[in-house]
Amino acid sequence: MTQCVHWRRVPLDLLRQARERSPSGHADPAVRCQLSEHRTGDHYGFLDDAEYATASWLRWSGDEAEPAVLADCPVTSAGTAWEGCCLFYGHGGRHTWDEDRSG
Repeated sequence: MTQCVHWRRVPLDLLRQARERSPSGHADPAVRCQLSEHRTGDHYGFLDDAEYATASWLRWSGDEAEPAVLADCPVTSAGTAWEGCCLFYGHGGRHTWDEDRSG
């Protein structure tokens, strides 16, 4: 399974808000959905880390987009590398270490 191929420009007002709230002061003007490939439901693009164990995301479906601060996914891989999932708590699909991220 591969990563979703949908991209979204961050609306200017949401981009300004994301940059103001971001610890780094940076947010990309366009984001790619970080979930596994899917045909229905919301898309989620990573904006920046927020407070401890949370991150800012852009959630969109069709023409509607909104910011979302979501808790980090707590699942780690069972392998010896103990890789953490880079998505949010309750995401659908596979964890990031299971993905073909080249898509």
